[in-house]
Amino acid sequence: MTKQANELYAKNFAVLALPGIQEKLEFVPGDVEKLLAKNDFNWAAANRDRILTEWSKRYESKSEKKPL
Repeated sequence: MTKQANELYAKNFAVLALPGIQEKLEFVPGDVEKLLAKNDFNWAAANRDRILTEWSKRYESKSEKKPL
């Protein structure tokens, strides 16, 4: 993401890829980053297949099949 793209996103989104660009949005709490889930991307990448298998087991049957 470029700085210019982040500046455009900052008008509507509370969390951006680049730090220091976002100003406080009136409709978003100031501590929004504390509300986000902690995510270990290295662990998730290493366990991708296991995560996708578990996700499918839990949620795939709950989604409607879309006609082609």
